[in-house]
Amino acid sequence: MNKFVFLVLMVSMFVAGCSDDTTSTEAETEAEVNMITPADMSEQAQNEMYGAMVEYNKCVILNRPEYHQPGAKIVEVADKTLAECEIHLDTLKEVLTKNNVNEGLREGMVKTIRTRSARKLMSILMQSMVGQAAAAENAKAMPAE
Repeated sequence: MNKFVFLVLMVSMFVAGCSDDTTSTEAETEAEVNMITPADMSEQAQNEMYGAMVEYNKCVILNRPEYHQPGAKIVEVADKTLAECEIHLDTLKEVLTKNNVNEGLREGMVKTIRTRSARKLMSILMQSMVGQAAAAENAKAMPAE
């Protein structure tokens, strides 16, 4: 989160707290916890986070034999691949949760990573299918010896 936005938020919370005579340290503590971003985590926690992200992307993009099977159904292959790789996103969620990262940021990161990887996967699968179709056409066009 931008430090300026954070400062404005904190000032507005302070002003709101001053306008009525009650101050709630629990509410302030909760707001602070909710403001934690991945950048606020320790270096070790960030390494765990990046490791889980890299492992998920490697798992999704891994060139599997079923991508190139004739007649393979793209949606089934994609679903199977994403389901097998979901464990890495679970690890990412655990790391972020353990480090008290804001829930909205945590869920947004996981969703963004899943969406981007699914797009890459679909591109790979479509390229494979196009390559198979081109190979089949070339095989038909070759004169018999």
